Amino acid sequence: MYPKILNNVFQVLNKRVLFFGRNSGIHGLKYLFRHDSFIAFRLFWIVILVISSGCLYLLLVVVERGDQVNFTPDTRYLQWATVFPAVTVCESYSLKPAQRKFAALYPELMGPLNFDVKKYLTELLYGRGTCGKSYCVPCGTLVPCDVPWRDVMENVRQKCTDMITDCRFNGEKFPCCEKFRLVDSEYGYCFSFNTLQSESSRDEPLYAVNRSTGPGILTYRLLYEAYISVHSPEELSTNNLDFKFKFDVKARSENRVQFLFSMVEMENDPMLLAEGIDVRHCRNLEEVPERKLHTYPVYSYGACRLAQETEHFYEHCGCIHPARHTSYETKYCNYTGLNCVVDVEVQKQKLGADKHDNHDKTCLPSCVESELTTIHISRNWVNEEYQGALVSIRMASLPTLRYTRNLVRTNLDFVVSIGGMVSLFTGASILSIVEVLYLVFRSPRRM
Repeated sequence: MYPKILNNVFQVLNKRVLFFGRNSGIHGLKYLFRHDSFIAFRLFWIVILVISSGCLYLLLVVVERGDQVNFTPDTRYLQWATVFPAVTVCESYSLKPAQRKFAALYPELMGPLNFDVKKYLTELLYGRGTCGKSYCVPCGTLVPCDVPWRDVMENVRQKCTDMITDCRFNGEKFPCCEKFRLVDSEYGYCFSFNTLQSESSRDEPLYAVNRSTGPGILTYRLLYEAYISVHSPEELSTNNLDFKFKFDVKARSENRVQFLFSMVEMENDPMLLAEGIDVRHCRNLEEVPERKLHTYPVYSYGACRLAQETEHFYEHCGCIHPARHTSYETKYCNYTGLNCVVDVEVQKQKLGADKHDNHDKTCLPSCVESELTTIHISRNWVNEEYQGALVSIRMASLPTLRYTRNLVRTNLDFVVSIGGMVSLFTGASILSIVEVLYLVFRSPRRM
């Protein structure tokens, strides 16, 4: 019974295949199924069809894997308004003055402790420290568990008003601490001018320059030793920022510091907005990863990496260092947690780069990041009666070049490319696909 059924099925399929092959509009296929074709002719068309199919496959692979984005230079600089970069000021850690201030403000906490423990506690206020067996102990042993670490840090560390004064942009004076806004970093808060990484920065436009204003120059007087970073407005001053854009200012030994730079901006083709991240290979400002501890208002590579590192510490210690942003306030560590964070940091440095996270998948570059080039940093001492160091962040000239990120092909271009190649090698079209369905489902006539 079963052989008879199989034989009937085979005969039906054979008829349908023969009917499809002899009536198909695909070039060369009918010569394989004609009853009067010689074997040599059939072999010839088999070779032709195999070669055509192979070439079609190779070209389709190239189309699929080819870059869908390219970069072109734009020199229409007469129309541009260039956004001035962000300038971030972070307090430099100096043990002796910080420890003296800490001991003076909190004598009950610091008084009974020896030098090593005092030094360690002071380092903790600045997001640093190395554990020792004698003092990396649970809270309640040497240090109470209820120490308000964030309040201590804010009292001991320098405030914006203690560090920055006499601010001007292109000669126009402005209130320093209204424009230098609080931002996050690995070692605690910093103050950033022209940044997008502050909630209050959404209320005002960024500082920009054009042919009317001329090249931008930011000047301010620094009253305390600090390190300064110059970067794109969406970026943060983290360890992932290139050290070429960071420099120390020692206010006691140099009172004239100038940073001269040039920059090239990036512009995006509006058509890229409709494409996915896998096509652009970058993230727009509003495309913040959906991570539990990513609390930054806009996306940047540095913010993404910092959020990943924060998650790493939180997974190991169950808390976050109190020096970090106040958005983590409910998760701040006590003394026990701080010891854990320090120990995890030491282990991470021993192992080198983080191997627990795949940064390449999530932390892509920002689509709007600027390319900055350091031209010159000068440091001088000039006899004057003013206190502190006068810092100048100067743009060498208005940019005459920027890059545009373009979409090489849209979805329509992709369909047209595939349709053209399929038609080139097989002679097929949309009508051929409809014809295939028609011939497959139609009952074959008697042949």
